[in-house]
Amino acid sequence: MEKRPYFRSLRGRLTNRALLLGLLPILIIGGISFYGFQQLARNATVQLQSSESELLESLVGANLTVAARRTVEQLDNFLLERISDVIAWASAPTVTDAAKKAATEHQTQGLTELSVSHVESRFKDRKSLNVSPVATSYLLQQVQNSQHFGEVFFTDKHGFNAALTNPTSDFVQRDENWWRAAWLNGISIGQIKYDDSARIWSVDISVRIDDPEAGISLGVMKAVLGVSLIQEVADSQANTIEGGSITIINDAGLLVAETESDHQRERIMNESVNLRTANVDELDTVFGNSRSGFILADSDVIGFARSAGPELYGSVVARFRGFSYTAIVRQPNEIALRPIQGLKSIQSEIITSQKWMVYILAGAVILVVLFAVGLSNSLSRSITQPLNELRDLADEVSKGNTERSIKVSSDDEIMDVGVAFERMRTSIAILIERMKNYKNRSAS
Repeated sequence: MEKRPYFRSLRGRLTNRALLLGLLPILIIGGISFYGFQQLARNATVQLQSSESELLESLVGANLTVAARRTVEQLDNFLLERISDVIAWASAPTVTDAAKKAATEHQTQGLTELSVSHVESRFKDRKSLNVSPVATSYLLQQVQNSQHFGEVFFTDKHGFNAALTNPTSDFVQRDENWWRAAWLNGISIGQIKYDDSARIWSVDISVRIDDPEAGISLGVMKAVLGVSLIQEVADSQANTIEGGSITIINDAGLLVAETESDHQRERIMNESVNLRTANVDELDTVFGNSRSGFILADSDVIGFARSAGPELYGSVVARFRGFSYTAIVRQPNEIALRPIQGLKSIQSEIITSQKWMVYILAGAVILVVLFAVGLSNSLSRSITQPLNELRDLADEVSKGNTERSIKVSSDDEIMDVGVAFERMRTSIAILIERMKNYKNRSAS
């Protein structure tokens, strides 16, 4: 008998049915569960990303932005107090009296009639007539009490030195830009530079000395304010930020303080390390229009804030726009982003769970396939083996061989078929025997 193709055989049909019955529920239930889990994971991921963004802005970025604001606020308060100090010194009766006395003395000696170069050559070594030792003592006392000023001196209305705490480069100051600006505007604030006479990085604060009663100008006081305090402020604030560093720059982008390099002198106010011209993409926002904010860079989170302008200094110094300093606070990402690492871990767990969901579903399908194939093979074997024996026995019976009997061990319908076939075989055997006997009698 021609052998049937597998898928048309009883074994193939049983296997297909078993696979269908086993896989269909798994695929339906697994598909629904996987889709539901995917939706839940997607929604959870969106919520986590939103929470991460909010946490980044409200906590991480806000912390560094506040640190930058706190730094420039401390600087502004310090600088405003120092400006107020110089204004107060310039208004002291000791100073105004000395400025008047010096103007009279310089005019009496005919210095006002001489050229600047002539006066400078005459006072090459001696930088002041010291017309008021009391005023000199007053300035020395203020510098000693303040500990932030490298030197203080003032001139009379002619621009000649009247009293000073340290020897100056010149005796005549009226040809200096700071003197002219202060004389014209009432105050002049310079840029950070290295002061040769004071031997410190400093900012010049120049204030016009006015006679409040007569309403006339008497001279100009210049105070050289050291920037070491600015660097101390940067250090103290950097210590409050784990792994952080603070850089303070002026409006031109030059370094005023840099905690990371311990304020190396060769880097301070050095054009070669100008941050504005360095073309660092992550600092574009710092030099934008925002007064404060934060930036998430590749390796750091950066907070920044600009110092105050006329809204703060205008109450003390009319028309002064402020120092235009910017504090830049950096903190490594592994430290700054630590508060949101928990959210990232949850996101990672969700992604891992999605992968495991796929693996579990695939594993379940494989197990069902193996189980269905094994079960169908076992079941089909228990059915097809007796049927094959019946088929073989039927072939032998059809050839006249009725001696072989069939034994079916199962206790089901197949056994009934076997018993019925056995009765048929026995009946055929008896019938054949009778026919043989009949032929033998007829032949005899």
